[in-house]
Amino acid sequence: MTTTTLPVLTRRIVACFPLGAPQVTRLRLAASSSFEICRARPFSQTAQLYRKKQKASPSPPSRGTANSSKDASTNTSTSTTTTSSSSSSTPADPNRPVPDPTTPLELADLIYGFDKADKQHTEALKALRSGARFNPEAIGAIPVVPDRKTAEAFPLRELATVAPLGGRRWSILAFEAASVKPIMSAIQNSDAFNQQPQRSDDNELELVITVEPERADALAKRAKDVCQAWRNGIRAESHKRDTLAKKWRADGLILADDLRMVKDKVQKAQDDRMKVIAQAEKEALHQIAARAG
Repeated sequence: MTTTTLPVLTRRIVACFPLGAPQVTRLRLAASSSFEICRARPFSQTAQLYRKKQKASPSPPSRGTANSSKDASTNTSTSTTTTSSSSSSTPADPNRPVPDPTTPLELADLIYGFDKADKQHTEALKALRSGARFNPEAIGAIPVVPDRKTAEAFPLRELATVAPLGGRRWSILAFEAASVKPIMSAIQNSDAFNQQPQRSDDNELELVITVEPERADALAKRAKDVCQAWRNGIRAESHKRDTLAKKWRADGLILADDLRMVKDKVQKAQDDRMKVIAQAEKEALHQIAARAG
């Protein structure tokens, strides 16, 4: 009932029931006072109801509360887990193709590993065919640590030039004076040379070493060792790819026929590389024997 209907109701009651003047007056006064009370303080605005409304409507949590901190920590942990899982699946070599179970017969990652092993061991055989340590490539490949604080090694060729002086003597001309002592230490600690270079009297940046050619039998043995390490590297790449395909099969990502075809294709690729290694070993041994004869 609204406040505007009270006077109207009072008039209707007076019209329907014959009342005396005192009763009508009291009725009108009561209605008027009720009207004033309702107009001054509606029931919906009493103090008790207002307090109940405040208590019933919780205030929204502000930023930085425990709940928001909990959500933030949960999001952070989830993000960390996702990052760690994605980083663990990332190959160590960023240029290496990532195998995909949707295309199990695609062996780009395996061929990449084969090619990398081929390059590494082919260069080693090339140095042996040309006389092993008695060549500028072997001397220039000596690892040198210019700064002990960082412990980062660089090939000697990046810190100096290597040139023959005639006979068995070689000149090492450093680019900077700070590299002279690290180069001397690297040559002295290397297994292939193991000697103390001599400083030049004419140039403080120049070092002189005397290199003895290796015997043919020692070179042949080293060539065989290089080729055996080459074969082991190829087998390791094949085993890694087979293991991955077996995991895909265990996880239900590929079919049994896919696993069989992957193994056959990997084996064929390995056999082809083994033929290349055998031919490279044969040529290296022949060239070493020819130089000795």
